[in-house]
Amino acid sequence: MIVDQIIVAVGAINVVGAQCGDRDITHLLVDSRKLGREVENTMFFALRTTKDDGVNYVSDLYNKGVRVFVVHKQVIDVNQYVDATFIVVEDTLRALQDLAAYKRSLYDCPVIAITGSNGKTVVKEWLYELLKQDYCITRSPKSYNSQIGVPLSVWQMNEHTELAIFEAGISEMGEMERLQRIIQPTIGVVTYIGAEHGENFPSMEAKRAEKMRLFEQCSVVVEDKYHQNARTCAGVMRALGYDEETIATRIMQQTHETVLQVNLSALVDNVRYFRSLMRQDTKLTCMVKAFAYGAGSIEVSRALQESNMVDYLAVAVADEGVELRREGITLPIIIMDPEVVALDMIIENNLEPNIYSMQVLEQIIHAVETKGLENYPVHIKIDSGMHRLGFYKEEMSMLIEKLKKQTAVKVNSVFSHFAGSDEPQWDTFTAEQASYFNDCAEILRNGLNYPILRHICNTAGIERFAAYHHDMCRLGIGMYGCSFVGSTLKNVCTLKTTILSIKTVEAGDTIGYGRHTKLNESRQIAVIPIGYADGFDRRFSNYGGEVIVRGKRCPVVGNVCMDQAMVDVTHTDAQVGDYVTVFGDELPIEELANKLGTITYEILTSVSRRVQRIYFTE
Repeated sequence: MIVDQIIVAVGAINVVGAQCGDRDITHLLVDSRKLGREVENTMFFALRTTKDDGVNYVSDLYNKGVRVFVVHKQVIDVNQYVDATFIVVEDTLRALQDLAAYKRSLYDCPVIAITGSNGKTVVKEWLYELLKQDYCITRSPKSYNSQIGVPLSVWQMNEHTELAIFEAGISEMGEMERLQRIIQPTIGVVTYIGAEHGENFPSMEAKRAEKMRLFEQCSVVVEDKYHQNARTCAGVMRALGYDEETIATRIMQQTHETVLQVNLSALVDNVRYFRSLMRQDTKLTCMVKAFAYGAGSIEVSRALQESNMVDYLAVAVADEGVELRREGITLPIIIMDPEVVALDMIIENNLEPNIYSMQVLEQIIHAVETKGLENYPVHIKIDSGMHRLGFYKEEMSMLIEKLKKQTAVKVNSVFSHFAGSDEPQWDTFTAEQASYFNDCAEILRNGLNYPILRHICNTAGIERFAAYHHDMCRLGIGMYGCSFVGSTLKNVCTLKTTILSIKTVEAGDTIGYGRHTKLNESRQIAVIPIGYADGFDRRFSNYGGEVIVRGKRCPVVGNVCMDQAMVDVTHTDAQVGDYVTVFGDELPIEELANKLGTITYEILTSVSRRVQRIYFTE
């Protein structure tokens, strides 16, 4: 959309600065930290909040190449921004919403709007999977459903859009009218409406009535009161004209999927808890290596970046960091295991390598010098007792001498790893590690004579050893709800599947490969589409593990197969298509780890990438 159209759509009261009416705007920006690569085609809305004003970031964005700004009634010294255009409006948020409503009006296609207390994102993703083979679909990114998120979602509509699916969430009375005007839905979906986020509504009836305002012009409204996603989606498909056979086939295919649901709001809340244990001036690094412990590094990193509580991210190898950079992650990223062959890629993507030996140091210095750079940020690893990687105390003088003779790299931090901070039996050894690390860090800082961050605490260290927090801490498994002192944290990841079939197996018969489970009496046996190729460990075979079906624990029978497993559902009212919880609130991941004699890390990181991830916020 060209700037001249936008000026009219937002009801501008003035336009100052350079004339660029023909400039094509493809990207709307409301957060200065999320500027992408399409700088010339980006327009920044300087939104105002109770804590901040987007006008404060105009100068920085101008220096980065942005040239079109929407601002409120405020004096802008256009002389500072010679070739920039400022569209002045009464209210920047309202202007953003007006622009989205205008763009929505340009397209005559089915638009599905989803509201409710929870389940909106899951239903949206279900509908997308069911309909994507027939339509070019525009849908809300993640859980964009707020007064800001909805217009940003609708803005994505274009000439290729054949169907749109948008979420709409409200937190107080009077908000839904605005969202209805933006979305202009033709089909409505109501998920479960509960007491969540009800503090700004006089009653449940008022809350429901406010949400239903979204559907005043809808031809069809499908309501899901009991989290029956399949039934809800079937109703939407009927409204779109699908026949019952196609609906049944598609729904059956969809319900056979195994998914990992990732609650990004819970993850951020857990980070907030660990932040509360640290001094305000202590920095925080979040570990997103190994696909963010199986949760999905891109979405998790975005949530962490948007939280404004994280100073660094850390990954294992360069490829992980490059992927995050390509997806717009701008936080500093530490590469814990830099490979020589990847040094050019590390530098090109402004990634910060861990230096754990003189050989690696020399290689990174050479790579940086070759590119003509100076003071490239690196991080020094100390071996304080883990005995994997890192420098010993007796190597510090040689390390300092090497660092002082060059200008290619500069040390940002010095760090080490605790070997047993989660186990009280090793507290004496932990104290010895901390002392050894402090000695090394002080030698390095004094030798180089400039500030260097120190960090040794992991998740358990943050909770158990406040004295060792130093300048920075590293948070990993704690983000996902794991506490080493029994703190109440929120579950982030829920692994769910569905029942494919149920059959009666008679007494004396055996189940599965190897015939290891022999029944003493007739049982109802369900098949679920999850196996060891999905991360469901084979050690759960033959009553070694359980799943949750309709709120009841059901044992695994027979050997876990590559793609399937069998469970005993005799004492339930289970039906084909029912949800099955592998781990989550009802069955904590710690319990699975204990059964296998392992740690929660292994359970999470074992979830295969072929398992679909669904992300949502609350």
